[in-house]
Amino acid sequence: MLEGNFLKASGVILYRDLSGEKKLWLKLFLKNFGIVNVTAKKSNGDTEPFMWGKFELRKKKNSSNYYIEDFEAADDMLPLRKRRDAIFTALKWTKAITKHLEQSQADNALLANLYWSMKLLEEPVVPVEASNWKFLWRWLESWGLAPDLVNFYTLQNFNHDEIVLLTQLSLLNFRGVAELFERKINPNVRENSLKIAAELAEKFLMEK
Repeated sequence: MLEGNFLKASGVILYRDLSGEKKLWLKLFLKNFGIVNVTAKKSNGDTEPFMWGKFELRKKKNSSNYYIEDFEAADDMLPLRKRRDAIFTALKWTKAITKHLEQSQADNALLANLYWSMKLLEEPVVPVEASNWKFLWRWLESWGLAPDLVNFYTLQNFNHDEIVLLTQLSLLNFRGVAELFERKINPNVRENSLKIAAELAEKFLMEK
């Protein structure tokens, strides 16, 4: 629950909507505070979705709503914005987060997962489907919802080499994933296996 007239936290802008000529409505995902709806002046510089940084929020007089008093940008995710499929994937993530995470419920693990998954979307060598699956699976794991990976995908008729790849993706950090795809992937891994794996993980999440 949000308390106090002034808040300072790092996080990301999930959504931005215009409200009249001079005001913006923003949905933020903040460390220690979760999802917070705020307003900002339209002329307030870096207020694009997927912008990461440090926010200073102040509560309006005689209101429970906050506005952005100051914002220090740390990462604009510009390479991500240059890839259409990456933007589409990031938008799906932010929609899923706002659907499943209650307002003002802190989830620092999910926030960190979102950041590093967006960084993976910036890497041209990493398939978007791989980033998507890793984000969704790590989310399931952090919420204690993930089934046994090997059993789950064996039942979905994934072959041994595909399950090995998914296991590697689940364990490797950001740099490790990039290095994995810099090497030649096992030819027994079907071209669409990562896409199917991500769709199955997303369906599993949506049913919970």
